[in-house]
Amino acid sequence: MQSTPNNPPAHEDNEIDLRQLVSVLWKQKLLIVGAGVLCAGVGVGASLLSTKYVAEGLFLTPGVSATNYKRFVSVFSNGPRLQQYLQDTGALATRDGALLFGLAENQDRLVETLRPEFAFTDKDQKAFGVKVAEDDEPGAMIGVRIQFSHKEPTGGTPVTLLAEYVRDTVIRVNFEKALLARCADFRTREQELRNAQLSNDFAITQEERRAATLREIIARNPGAAVSDNRQIVSLEKGSERFLSPAAQLVASEIQIADMKLAEVRRERERTASALKRDYYCQAQQALQQPTTGPTFLQGLPNIQAAAFQGQDKSVDIIEQTWNELDVERATWTNTYLQSMRFVASPEGTEVKERKPGLALGLVLGGLLGGMLGVFGALARAWWRGDGGEKGEKTGA
Repeated sequence: MQSTPNNPPAHEDNEIDLRQLVSVLWKQKLLIVGAGVLCAGVGVGASLLSTKYVAEGLFLTPGVSATNYKRFVSVFSNGPRLQQYLQDTGALATRDGALLFGLAENQDRLVETLRPEFAFTDKDQKAFGVKVAEDDEPGAMIGVRIQFSHKEPTGGTPVTLLAEYVRDTVIRVNFEKALLARCADFRTREQELRNAQLSNDFAITQEERRAATLREIIARNPGAAVSDNRQIVSLEKGSERFLSPAAQLVASEIQIADMKLAEVRRERERTASALKRDYYCQAQQALQQPTTGPTFLQGLPNIQAAAFQGQDKSVDIIEQTWNELDVERATWTNTYLQSMRFVASPEGTEVKERKPGLALGLVLGGLLGGMLGVFGALARAWWRGDGGEKGEKTGA
């Protein structure tokens, strides 16, 4: 069947008349432009509402490693503990403290705020100016990445306050276990040494009685004192009774001297153990008080002075024990108060973030609005019958 001018081919019914489409869109240009402007404004508004000020810093934690970090996670993410810390330190009355008090109520956000940071790459070392020791294990933990965001500028000071919370947590977690163990160990050790002293004192008394008996035997038998100095023998313990009384007396006196020397060494160790027991037990009790970790470390000299009260420091073992505790405390101070620090101070490094940015929000909103405007214009034209009239004309 051939087509005629009055009967065009059927496939022409499905063709789009671009002139009619453009005419419809032009008639509804105000609707399209309005939708685009409106959505562009919404995009800009969404960008402005998403604005946040982010500050972060890498806080080195030499008292924490990758293997024992799990011990600290539950404490770091403990909101009530953070709130208690803010109250104990008086920081809750400050703006930063109030911000962190609100952060503590959201555990998931608190976990995201405090994240472990593992070993530096070569690029990181150059960027931060930090040299990682050659014997450090790959992937070793070096610190905690602290990132805090807020809708208003904070100057980065909440990050500094969070770092002190991390320091306090590390000190408490490490020392609560260590001091409790040392207090118990030195208390037990002091008792063990005292029991060994009592046993040694009894052995010395027995040996001295034996030596006195040998002297009586030699006095009654002068010939028993004669011994052949050229004879060298080696006997098992208990077989010395087969020697002459004079040889047995010499052996007994040597044994008494050895036991008395051991007694002196044991007494020195017992004195040191008693002093360390008092020091560590008092320190463990002080840690249970409502105080911060740095304040606890700074108060250790007073605890040490109390433990050594009445002791004569001119005695060598007293001075030695005092010096050992001084060296240990200096190591703690270096680890927890000096080495535990920011690689770079977070103050003044706060940045403004928007997702999406203003330009992107404007463009995306405008494009979406334009598309919605076109769709609305076509739907409106169809509803008013423009499409229906075309269909009637085509059918005629």
